[in-house]
Amino acid sequence: MDLWHGPLPRFVELARSGRIATDMVAAFYARHGAPPSVPEIRSWEQSLTALADIVRDSRLTQSALAIRSTANEPDASAGQHAAAESSAGVSLSAEYHMPLDGRRIDVLLFGTDNARHNRAVALELKQWSACEREDEHSLNVLVERREHVHPSQQASDYAAWLADYHSAFVDGDVHADSAAWCHNMTGVAAATLRAPVFGTLLARSPLFIKSEEEQLVDYLAQKVGAGGGMEVLDRVTGGHFRPSVQVIECLEAVIRAKQEWHLLDEQRLAYNAIIAGIRRAQASRARSVVLVRGGPGTGKTVIAVQLLADALRLGLTAAHTTGGKAFTTVLRSKFRGADDLFRWNMNFAGAPTGGLDLLLVDEAHRVRTTSNMRYTPKARRSTRTQFEELIDAAKVAVFFLDENQFVRPDEIGTTREIEATTRKLGVPLKSFDLALQFRCSGCKPYVDFVDWLLGFSDLPPRSFERDYAFNLAHSPQGLDELLETARERGERARLVAGFCWKWSDPAEGGALVQDVQVGSWTRPWNEKALDRKTYRPGNHPYTLWAETDAGVGQVGCIYSAQGFEFDQVGVVWGRDLVWRSGRWAANKAESHDKAVRGSENMERLVRNAYRVLLTRGTKGTRLLCLDDETREHVKGLLEQVRRGRLQAPLSS
Repeated sequence: MDLWHGPLPRFVELARSGRIATDMVAAFYARHGAPPSVPEIRSWEQSLTALADIVRDSRLTQSALAIRSTANEPDASAGQHAAAESSAGVSLSAEYHMPLDGRRIDVLLFGTDNARHNRAVALELKQWSACEREDEHSLNVLVERREHVHPSQQASDYAAWLADYHSAFVDGDVHADSAAWCHNMTGVAAATLRAPVFGTLLARSPLFIKSEEEQLVDYLAQKVGAGGGMEVLDRVTGGHFRPSVQVIECLEAVIRAKQEWHLLDEQRLAYNAIIAGIRRAQASRARSVVLVRGGPGTGKTVIAVQLLADALRLGLTAAHTTGGKAFTTVLRSKFRGADDLFRWNMNFAGAPTGGLDLLLVDEAHRVRTTSNMRYTPKARRSTRTQFEELIDAAKVAVFFLDENQFVRPDEIGTTREIEATTRKLGVPLKSFDLALQFRCSGCKPYVDFVDWLLGFSDLPPRSFERDYAFNLAHSPQGLDELLETARERGERARLVAGFCWKWSDPAEGGALVQDVQVGSWTRPWNEKALDRKTYRPGNHPYTLWAETDAGVGQVGCIYSAQGFEFDQVGVVWGRDLVWRSGRWAANKAESHDKAVRGSENMERLVRNAYRVLLTRGTKGTRLLCLDDETREHVKGLLEQVRRGRLQAPLSS
């Protein structure tokens, strides 16, 4: 999918007459139901016209023009004319939409090289006239104080994505190359982009600037100048999302190397049943939906990742998706080399129906009412639910659900919602339930205690103190002691808290603000991901908090912690959820989560959030309750469990 494609001479004609942007605006409106932004239109007018100007009299267009002249002989038909021009010349796609991805490639040029190999060049166009680096260590560049990836790196990443995930390139039919052109930048200004640190990058993805138009044309002619462009373009536009063997091998290597991704017992049972269901659906060419329910630590993600690897090995097209950016980001960092198999639910808005064989929707409790965002223009707002989009995106959709983990008002992930959607779409549904506990030292009684404590279960739990370390901290220093003890033992530990403090942007210079305050004890929230900065999965703040020592001194909120697990976890239970008059009560004045605070369902959402936070530890959890009455309530219940003297079920 793109906004325009065709032979290069036609592109030159439209761009130089000012009509290319008009055609692309119309195509954008047809696809999205709203016009593109004014800056985007301006970039098309300026950058595409600049490209047309340098190729119009070059060898890239001469071959097609020569054939056109021959085809205009009296005995040449119109069909011969068109066929000759298409087969001989270079072709171009503008604003190419990458399959199942929100990103677009500025320009793809198609053709063959002198050895008659099919090729495509991803060309990144920039209007920059200047840029700088923060310091000698920086790999990103600053343009008007906003951080950007080097344009040659951006183009190289697009080419690598095509080679790894697009069927035309994965099959070996087409080879991907890349380059960048800063058409307003002069030699002096380009010194930043040509610093020695970028030498290896520029060798594989060259950078061209103003006054280097001939070199750019030479590069393009070398790659795609031997003609056949429309045939190559047809192969690419007719392709689809399909991971390469190398991507699958990267995924499998991580699974083999880490015990955390291996299936055990009940997980294997559910996995086998799902695989059988997928094969039945494939054989009958019928769509189906599978629902896998399980509480914290029952292995939902383990099953999802194993299914992803095995489906790809069987030759199926498959992807993993979640509703949480933090969880998706860290999964991408774990599976480097296969990271684009892990998507975000929003990526499937507008996805082609049945475009995948298998879609694995992890953390399905975080599926939202709609994929419409806050800034989605009214004309582009969809009337379809996100569940409908996800089910329609694949022949088989598998949802991994915990009924008590939705934490925002617009999250609708429940069994009832999935059942209603499948009935509406006429798609059969099959369900499985996981009960065996793999987190919290495999201690189901502790998870039962948390559910009983928070009013999700009427069944009193058994004692768990011999199998799981849960205790109350008397002060914040008790949480620091937990972190230090874990460090000495070589264990991973983190602090998490209810959303009871402001979450500030970093101060000038990058220092984190000490937002979380309990008396004289202060700590920062985990670092925010800033819109003005560019991250890769490995250096994203979510990954640094969850996977590196940088996160030890920071406090994670519900949106950072959900989906993760650590050996030891210290939890700060704020005053947004308190025990009053024999039941749980939400305290809006103590919450800094605007969406939750404004919800009529706040009490349930906050109970869900503390359930998540209290079940992140695999070996132990230490709890600091800031409200006196709540602390005494928890303390009393814990003592009842230890003595086996349980009272009547708790009220929610």
